[in-house]
Amino acid sequence: MRKVMIVDDESLVRIGLQSIIDWESRGYQITGVFKNGEEALLAARREAFDIVLTDIRMPGMDGFELIRNLKQIDSQLKFIILSSYSDFEYTRQAIQLGVMDYISKYEMEPVELLRVLDALPFEDTSVVPGRQEVRQAHKQNVVLNTLAEEKQRMLLRTAEGKDIQIDAEFPEIVQRFESWGLTMRWICLKPSPRESGYSPTERKAMALQAEEIFSRLKHLEFFGEDSGLLHGACVFNEEESEADSLIGLHQMAEELKAAWAKNLNIGLIAGISSSVTLARMGQSRTEAEQALQLSFYGGAGIYVKEQSTLGVFTEQVWLEWYKQAKNQIQYLHFRQLGDEIDDKLGSVQPRLLPSEWLRLGEMVASQLMDLLIERYAMDMEVIRSRFGVSWPLNEAIKKVHSRTEYMAAIRQMLFQTEEVISSMQPSRGWVLKVKEYVEGHFGSPIRLEEVAEIVNFSPNHFSQRFRQETGEAFSDYLTRIRIREAIRLYKETDYSTEEIASRVGYLNSNYFIKVFKKITGQTVKQFKQR
Repeated sequence: MRKVMIVDDESLVRIGLQSIIDWESRGYQITGVFKNGEEALLAARREAFDIVLTDIRMPGMDGFELIRNLKQIDSQLKFIILSSYSDFEYTRQAIQLGVMDYISKYEMEPVELLRVLDALPFEDTSVVPGRQEVRQAHKQNVVLNTLAEEKQRMLLRTAEGKDIQIDAEFPEIVQRFESWGLTMRWICLKPSPRESGYSPTERKAMALQAEEIFSRLKHLEFFGEDSGLLHGACVFNEEESEADSLIGLHQMAEELKAAWAKNLNIGLIAGISSSVTLARMGQSRTEAEQALQLSFYGGAGIYVKEQSTLGVFTEQVWLEWYKQAKNQIQYLHFRQLGDEIDDKLGSVQPRLLPSEWLRLGEMVASQLMDLLIERYAMDMEVIRSRFGVSWPLNEAIKKVHSRTEYMAAIRQMLFQTEEVISSMQPSRGWVLKVKEYVEGHFGSPIRLEEVAEIVNFSPNHFSQRFRQETGEAFSDYLTRIRIREAIRLYKETDYSTEEIASRVGYLNSNYFIKVFKKITGQTVKQFKQR
């Protein structure tokens, strides 16, 4: 019984070809009917056919491309072209591809079709050597292609981060993995980010080198590329320790890192999951991708899930950050805000997901824009022209890939905002003069009247202009500078509270203690204990 494949994008033709003759009584079996070349090629990788009846013009993969691909799977296949086109060019191309005959699918008679089929020159596989070998190679090819298809489906399923029914859905992968062990670690690979990105050719070269190294090392399987990352797994059994599995993965990653650096001049970032059972591949992939995000703090390198857990802002902490940023921006304390973000970025434990810091950066950018629009009545076009390539600020923050780039972007937008405001206030030198005076004399009694006299303002006019320019009253500003210095002295010295109160301009230490709690939200005792 000769197995026949029919490929045509017209449903009437597919139906007509199946019913035009009694196939099985004449020694033929319709084993597959497909509406396009892609479906036909997929089926041919799973099952052997003898005869292919195919249209020429089909959406996607046309008949000629299908024939070329099928001949690579089985050179003994016989092809018959079915087409409504009868010009010589199609006939010539078909002949060059080794097509056995060429008939019109609309004028075809049952007798004519049988004549063409019966005339096909098949060899006796029991006599002619090589045909069985071709079929065996084809079967092996089917297994390999089935494995490749399962890997692609595996990437699609695990992208959701959910556990999967691996036994039912991925039999080839299960058979392969269970021969190695029952525990696995997922590994994700990506190139060090660069501003220009990477070309398709470079990404193909990276994937090929990764696949080659995976294939050489024990119990490693390369899945392929998905969502801009390269994916694979390491499977190990109960006799192998956790340390042994990590050593193997580090070996692979280090070898690939050296290959990318030498051959492509590209840095490698690798993320490795914790060990899980095979059924939990979705979780494993998620962990490996999270481990990759540790590169935000440490740059290119190899990161394992157990090294750190990345968290998120609690609602309370986020609210505190929001209030703090709004307060600093309102009072134009841009540099201080930048220092506070930088300090928290390096000290917060457990470390936060990079997306959390980007969210904070976007919030700061939004408040800076509100400041310029609401307080200084700046037009959006003017703002855009002043910030240049940094505009829009929230988009500039999203482009960063590391802690260093992030802080550079934060400081840049704070600096530019300060510059824009300064350029709008040519007479603002008196404010700087006041601040310089306070910085040098906060340890002594300072009266508003004497400061106003320094800049040649009346007390009322000075008080009004200072609030307008800085966003805070002069007395609040003076208090904040004094408490700031008190905090520094508590941290860096062993002075008593009475001594510190005196050094920052408070003659009454009890009053200083009350002011300290009002500004910091803590008593002196609580602050010193922390």
